Amino acid sequence: MAPRETGPDPVARRLFLRSFLHDLATPLSAVSLHLEGADRRARRGDDPTGSLTTARQELSKAFDLFERGRELLLSVPGEPERFTFDRWVEDVVWTEHRDVPISGTTNGGVRGDREALSEALRALVVNAAAAGADGVSVRRERGGDGLRVTVRNAGQLPSDDPEKLFSPRAASPGKNWGMGLAIARLYAADAGGSVCLSQSDDGVSATLELPEETDR
Repeated sequence: MAPRETGPDPVARRLFLRSFLHDLATPLSAVSLHLEGADRRARRGDDPTGSLTTARQELSKAFDLFERGRELLLSVPGEPERFTFDRWVEDVVWTEHRDVPISGTTNGGVRGDREALSEALRALVVNAAAAGADGVSVRRERGGDGLRVTVRNAGQLPSDDPEKLFSPRAASPGKNWGMGLAIARLYAADAGGSVCLSQSDDGVSATLELPEETDR
């Protein structure tokens, strides 16, 4: 198979932008409400400090989300490279959590921006560990024309709308501001791959699938 061309996926980025703008409105709306509350308190002669402090906190969330979202939307994938899938999974997973068990082998390779794809897989591992570190496991396998790595944890998906977990959010702590799954899906799409979630009786599975690349 000839080396595949990879690059920004316009459909994935449009979907990300739509969700990003929707969720950016949440902290901005909170800022407006708390500023209105501060104004009412000041007019009554009450202390508006509490409302102003909360408004500042929400505005800080909005700025953080905006800066991270802009960085992602303007990013251009690095030079694609071919790398061994099984070893790459081990390098990423065990750098984050050395004790996580990894099963299965593919003996295959993939092609893409290795740094971005590593961030995508790292996000799946971090999210799974946050949901319950003791129950995290990883499996590598072949599926169709692609190679898959599935990160499993003993958690539970939201019953109303699991897709909302892929929405950029400013509500979660940490460097990704709740954007881990959104980042993973965006970077996977840029490499021609995908990220999906599924629920079973014994937990949640997050699967990153990438097209297999060969030297032939």
